[in-house]
Amino acid sequence: MPTTPAPGTPSAEPTDDAAPAPRKRNAERTRKAILTAALREFSQAGYAGARIEKIVKAAKCNIRMLYHYFGDKKGLYLAVLEAAYEDLRGREAELEIDFDRPLEGFLALQRFTSDYFEKNPRIDGLLRNENLLQGKFVSQSRKVTETAFPLRRTIERLIESGQKQGIFRDNLDWAQIYVTIAAMSRFHLANGYSLSVTLDTDMSKPEWRRARLAHALELLEGYLRK
Repeated sequence: MPTTPAPGTPSAEPTDDAAPAPRKRNAERTRKAILTAALREFSQAGYAGARIEKIVKAAKCNIRMLYHYFGDKKGLYLAVLEAAYEDLRGREAELEIDFDRPLEGFLALQRFTSDYFEKNPRIDGLLRNENLLQGKFVSQSRKVTETAFPLRRTIERLIESGQKQGIFRDNLDWAQIYVTIAAMSRFHLANGYSLSVTLDTDMSKPEWRRARLAHALELLEGYLRK
């Protein structure tokens, strides 16, 4: 029969099974805080101009933790870049695309992309800075390339469906279409200040942005239709 330990006798069984869980949650919270602060710093200052000290201060952690999770500045920047692409591609994947209605699927993708970049200017800034570096870091990431596979398949399936139904014209290229969607979503944001002055049009106004989206949808539909 099992015996009851005498009072004051240590139990042989562990009494703190849940102890690692809070530590794990704290680690994830710290890592996320560093990534958020780093996204802000890299998007504003670029890779060369970003300062680790500012990132650590904004994340409210010590520099030792940053190097523990990401190794060095290059590792942190690449992690931020990959996280940005994963966020974009992950939210794209949440779109409820009806492949029997391919035109509506493409228009939904255009609406999503326009809305995403308008609401995530830091990610847009990060991508602009990476292109100033001629894709130095993004070219090192296999993960970034892999995140685009579902997007490619979605666009190819929409093209195939639209052509079978006689809605879309022939010779449509998935990459050309996505570049067009991205350009119509981002160009006026990346160049909004200079274009607003040059064209004497305030491109930050909500009504102008709504008109821009309507224009983009019309152009996309006109291009796709047979």
